[in-house]
Amino acid sequence: MIRRTLFAEYTNRFMLLVLVIALLFFLGAITESYHRRADLMAEIEPILSDETSVTLKAAPTIIALIVNLVPGVALNFLPALAALAAIPWAASRFIHTLYDTKDVKEAHDFLHRRVFGMTAPDPIMIIKDGDIDIGVGGLFDRVGGRGFVVVHNNNALVLEKGGRLTRVMGPCLGFLDSFERIWEVVDLRPQRWILTDNAMTKDGIPISCEADITFKIDDRFTDQWGQVQTKQPVETESLRPTDEEIVKALGEKGIGTPLPYTDEAVFNAATSLWVRIRQPEHKEQLRKWTGRVIISGVEGTLRSMLARYRLDWLLQPPQPGQEESPREEIRKQLEQKLQDSFSPGNKVGARILDVNLGKIDVKDKRISTQWTDAWYSIWEQRAVEGMAEGEAELARLQAAQVQAQAEMVLALTEAIRPLVTSEEALSSYKLATRFVETLWWLSYSPGTRAFLPPGTLRTLDELKKLLGDGTDTASNASPQN
Repeated sequence: MIRRTLFAEYTNRFMLLVLVIALLFFLGAITESYHRRADLMAEIEPILSDETSVTLKAAPTIIALIVNLVPGVALNFLPALAALAAIPWAASRFIHTLYDTKDVKEAHDFLHRRVFGMTAPDPIMIIKDGDIDIGVGGLFDRVGGRGFVVVHNNNALVLEKGGRLTRVMGPCLGFLDSFERIWEVVDLRPQRWILTDNAMTKDGIPISCEADITFKIDDRFTDQWGQVQTKQPVETESLRPTDEEIVKALGEKGIGTPLPYTDEAVFNAATSLWVRIRQPEHKEQLRKWTGRVIISGVEGTLRSMLARYRLDWLLQPPQPGQEESPREEIRKQLEQKLQDSFSPGNKVGARILDVNLGKIDVKDKRISTQWTDAWYSIWEQRAVEGMAEGEAELARLQAAQVQAQAEMVLALTEAIRPLVTSEEALSSYKLATRFVETLWWLSYSPGTRAFLPPGTLRTLDELKKLLGDGTDTASNASPQN
């Protein structure tokens, strides 16, 4: 279908040229007949005067007259014929010099396509994986159409004509207009960049940190109600060719389902270029939209965030009672900062997908060793302080235990003293009962209960059973708290 359409267009333009040539030839014949009208009338007049012989003599005479006119007509047509030959030759030489083509034939083919059109999808450019896969550096690439392009599903083009950006072309099969060329190819696939940023910690130690950023061309847009929507992948309208060769080639490679994007984001990304004017030999002399996302959005922001923390804070894991480590706090802050910088409709045309932080290294190994020794000293000091505090606590507990034991002895002494000083005979049963009763009351005292052996209360219960009901009164009168 494509070849048929192209051939029909080519035939129409070629027939127009044939009509122009025929018109020039006809004008030459009219001019010749006008200049030789006297001779023609002298030869035709005898034939017209003899009415009986007009039919027999007219045909050969007229043919002879036409033959006699041919040299003159050809001579009149010669300047036009020379112009038809000289103009393409001169134009081809001019194109060869202007566009630095390989030879004059390539320039002539370009001129021929420009005037008459294409007879086949040639020249062709295939755009794949963010670059021109086939046709790069050719005349079609440098000068422009007319030509055939195959844009795969992970690419979008910004086209230029006459020094002005014209339109955005997404994944499709299509043609470029005359002198319309590819100005920039934008990769629609997710991009992953790892940036190593140098910074200074709060305690003055130089470090380096890796930031792992994943982003892509923005596919968000704002609807008529002001809500942010995400564009879904939609099949792009194409020429849907029926040519067997093209269908076979597309079946092998194919353009696939187009990745989502917006024309505004592609245009902004293509025009987000930074040029190093004073450093033409720099490896990144031309910085594209991907570099702008990383350099302008990440580098300075991450450096300022790292400067707020000490090195031990950055390297230590989450502490008890701490929800997240400082590294995770920095990652979330950086992600939020990038999301705000590259909101829908941003001037770079990017959308942030994921943000991660890599390893943190100390740049000077000597500093790392010194910091490790200092950190070890700090933890050793903390351990010694902890041991001292533990020993002090142990001494305090021992003193409290001695005090509690003394209180128990005093309590037992006070309980037994009335029995000893009494005039009544001292009964072992009364002594045991008073002893158990005193221990029972001590078991409810917070100051002495903690220092009683674990089996004391169980032993007291057994003693109560052995002594009978003598201690019931004491147990019933014991505190309830």
